[in-house]
Formats: sequence, C-alpha cells, structure tokens
Amino acid sequence: MKATSAFDRPTRIVIIGCGHVGSTSAYALMTGGVAREIVLIDLDRQRAEGEAMDLQHAVPLARPVRIWAGDYEDAAAADIAVIAAGVGSRPGESRLDLLGRNVHVARDCVGQLMAAGFAGVVLMTTNPVDILAQVAQEESALPVERVIGSGTVLDSARLRAMLGRELNIEPRSIHAYIIGEHGDSEIAAWSCASIAGVSLRELCAQSSCPDFDELLNRVRRAAPDIIERKGYTSFAIASCVTRICEAILRDEHTVLPVSTLMRGQYGIEGVYLSTPCIIGRAGVERVIELPLDARERAGLQASADILRRTLDRLRSNAPATGW
Repeated sequence: MKATSAFDRPTRIVIIGCGHVGSTSAYALMTGGVAREIVLIDLDRQRAEGEAMDLQHAVPLARPVRIWAGDYEDAAAADIAVIAAGVGSRPGESRLDLLGRNVHVARDCVGQLMAAGFAGVVLMTTNPVDILAQVAQEESALPVERVIGSGTVLDSARLRAMLGRELNIEPRSIHAYIIGEHGDSEIAAWSCASIAGVSLRELCAQSSCPDFDELLNRVRRAAPDIIERKGYTSFAIASCVTRICEAILRDEHTVLPVSTLMRGQYGIEGVYLSTPCIIGRAGVERVIELPLDARERAGLQASADILRRTLDRLRSNAPATGW
C-alpha cells in the first residue's frame, strides 16, 4: 500500500484570529483557490463559525475549498498557520506600541500550535510583525526558515503602487523594495530599484521623478492614514498573506521581501527584519542581500538597532522561564 505524503493530502491553511485581517485573508485565500482547506480559529468561537459559514456560502461562486471553524487539533495538520490574532493600531500608535498587548497573544497561539503537533510554516501578520515573528520562532523552536513575518511585502506593494501612479507605469513593471522594520524605521532600497532593467535613478535623470524622501514618508504613513479614515487595514495585507501562502504551497521559489532572521547579511546578526527572500515549500530558502549604497546601509542598520533594542527590553522584562 502506497504511503501517504504531505503532497497526497489536501493543502490546508489555518488562520488564527478572525478579525479584519484574518477574515479578509480567508476570503482572499478562498477566491484565489490557494488551498483546498481553510480552518478558522478564534477565541470567540461563534465569530469563527459565522465567518466560516459566510465564506462557505461564497464557495459555489469561487473555487472548491472546504472552510470551517476549528481548533488547534485541526491546525496540527495544516501546511501553513497564519497568525492574525491580536489588537490593531489605534490612531497615533506605532506598530512597536502594540508589542506589550500582542506579545502574550502571539506566545499563546504558538504554544497551542506546538502542543497540538504543528510542523508546518508559521506566517506571522500580527504587529509588530518583525519582533513577534522572532518571538514565535524562539517559542516554537521551529527552524528559522519556517517562521516568517509578512514583513515589508505590503510596504513594497505600496511603494510600487505610488511609483506607478507618479510615473504613469503599471506597478507590476516596477521592481522596488522597502526593507528593514515593517514600521517607521523602514527604508527604501532606491539604489536597487529598476524599471525594464534601467535603474530608477538613471530613469529619473532622463525625466522628472517624485521626491524619493517624500515618497518613502508616504509609504510609512500609509497605514496610519488608512486607520484614521476606516479604522483598520485589511485588503492589502490579506493580498500579501495570499501571495506568500501561494508561493509556499506552490513551491514557487519566488522573491518576496518577508521578515526573517539576519545571520550576517548587511553586517546584521540575530534580529528579524525584511529583505528579499526566495520563498518555496520550506519557507525561506535563501536570503538575498541587496547591493545598498552607504546611506541605505546606515538606514538599515539603524532600523535593525531599533528592533534589537526593543527585543532587549522585552527580554529584560520577561520572567525567568522565558519570554
């Protein structure tokens, strides 16, 4: 009798946390046909059940997928666990301001996942995503490559959207990355940005271009501006979750700027932050180090220092038994 492998069973994604990000991610995953099974987990069981019922009613108009409200035993067999639990930013808060409220949520989710026997890829979306992804990796003891933060996939998409609007070029034709913290200290890798193989800086020497510093500030302000108007972000981050999950489940070996542990890249050690990575079935397969200029390297180092100091404060306030 043929043994059953991970590739023989239906692909399964579990989403932990059915707030705006979690429920919208489930919808995006369902319409994209990324997995055959989607499990929703939330402290409010009725909320998870309601979201699952609503989504299941849309399946006949989308792709074949089974969606249900489950528990951590269901999560044990998942290929990917998307952690979207926690509170979102309030107007005027930075992502790092959320740490005290969300670190306990992340620890609890990871603890229950591992207790159930989970052995897939963890995708952290809860903010501050870089630090919470690192907490999740250390708590779970999973290999670093299998604990990923959604990182600056969203910020890079925002940058490309804004550049496309300014330059009147379709955003998918623009190659540009935001790297570092998913937050106020993130930087744009302008020296590596290109369109049709031509560097953005060279292109801008030929015609007028937007102010780069102002554009980066707009990217940094994007989430607070949206939160001020509608109270939360959901659609763009859900699209990022779907794109990352797709790259993993389809073993695409595609390049996405996710958050992962630095091991000497850019002279940075021991802290999670975003840089382009090759993503496949095992998670992060390779970290790509961009050829940054001196100013960008200094900015990235400053971003890493902010995250490291925040981690140090978190660890110094942790009980002796762990985080």
